[in-house]
Amino acid sequence: MISISDNVILLNKASSLMEIIEEALKLVVPSEEEVEKAKRAEKELRRRLDSVLAKYPNLEYRFLGSYARNTWLKGNLEIDVFILFPEDKPIEELEKVGLEIGKAVVDEYELRYAAHPYVHGKVLGVDVDIVPCYKLKSPDKIRSAVDRTPFHHNWLKERIRGKENEVRLLKQFLKANEIYGAEYKVRGFSGYLCELLIVFYGSFLNVIKNAVRWTRKTVIDIPNGKVYRNDEFFVVDPVDPKRNVAANLSLDRLAKFVQLCRDFLNKPSLDFFIPKDYDFDAEKFVREDRVVIVIAFERPNVVEDNLYPQLEKACKVVFNNTKEFLPMRFGYTADDRCYLIFEYGVRELSRFYKHMGPIFEDEENVKRFLRKNERVFIENGRFWSFRERKHTKPQDAIVEVIRKNWKGMGKDVGAKLKENFEIYMGKDILKIESKEFRKCLAKTLAEWKPSHF
Repeated sequence: MISISDNVILLNKASSLMEIIEEALKLVVPSEEEVEKAKRAEKELRRRLDSVLAKYPNLEYRFLGSYARNTWLKGNLEIDVFILFPEDKPIEELEKVGLEIGKAVVDEYELRYAAHPYVHGKVLGVDVDIVPCYKLKSPDKIRSAVDRTPFHHNWLKERIRGKENEVRLLKQFLKANEIYGAEYKVRGFSGYLCELLIVFYGSFLNVIKNAVRWTRKTVIDIPNGKVYRNDEFFVVDPVDPKRNVAANLSLDRLAKFVQLCRDFLNKPSLDFFIPKDYDFDAEKFVREDRVVIVIAFERPNVVEDNLYPQLEKACKVVFNNTKEFLPMRFGYTADDRCYLIFEYGVRELSRFYKHMGPIFEDEENVKRFLRKNERVFIENGRFWSFRERKHTKPQDAIVEVIRKNWKGMGKDVGAKLKENFEIYMGKDILKIESKEFRKCLAKTLAEWKPSHF
């Protein structure tokens, strides 16, 4: 039975939640000045596109993405324009002409890569992406991931209307806690996934309240409006029911989100919407004297979505081949250089280790064991020997693992490791001044408070 005092607590918590959400809206809703800047850029961009595409009568353009649906975050304005090509155009022509159009309509540009190259640039100071794709009648015929985007927009544009700020709240909640973005570096929630969740649950707060019950086997069936359990966390794409919109969401990011939702409902705070700026505690690091080893090397010239899977692969190869030193955790990141971080439970092993042989009754295997081993002894009816380790320190073992296994560490990362790498230990690690590295080191060593993960 709920008492009067319990009701008062619940009412106060609800009131507190709504007050915090109102404050959070001030962080996420674009200002009038920003909206006006966006409108000027859009108008100019449309003028340029109309002019350039006059030479390509079989092409058309569409404004898609968060700007087109008015779900973009304050301070994160970016306009996405898709150039739609007929289905019968060769992919080579799509790429070539798409890049020509992109370069012609922006003030400055750089080439970026998704399913195929596209142009990123600026128009009147606003970030713009010009992305070529095919104009398809059905999502069943897509030739690359970007071809789905027009279908996603068509499905969302009316359903998301009136809920734009709810999307912004969810995006900011995720972004502040570093789980927004489906790219491999983050492996979090995509913008499209955020919008689907808001359509499905109706509001930011309803997403949070329902997410506390999510598990690794939850299925959110968007087109059929139901939630059930299956083999994995799966959010059904209403445009392509066989596709999992949450496929890039890692299990750890899912777990982090669920716990953040629990914490937010238990103790609401505006802090959940504000990015944290963490300082690595160098004095504590030196004082604890943990067995941390860092491998640093030149960054290969590849996009992040190709780089980060290779960094993870390299870490796993090292981790799995140095188990005698009790590996505890690894981390990886990159800026101008790449960094692989390892922590071990053992600083140095003895020169010799105990190797198990057969029981004395097994005569044939005893003969083979005695031929192959010196320093043999019997213990509890079994033959044993002392063998000498090749490496007694984890750093020496890591060096050999890299030199022997660089081909299995990803094409680009492996090649750079083969060329050269540096190894850091103890206080020398503090010589690495990279902010990105320090942040990753803090994560790897679990330096952050529990609410920050």
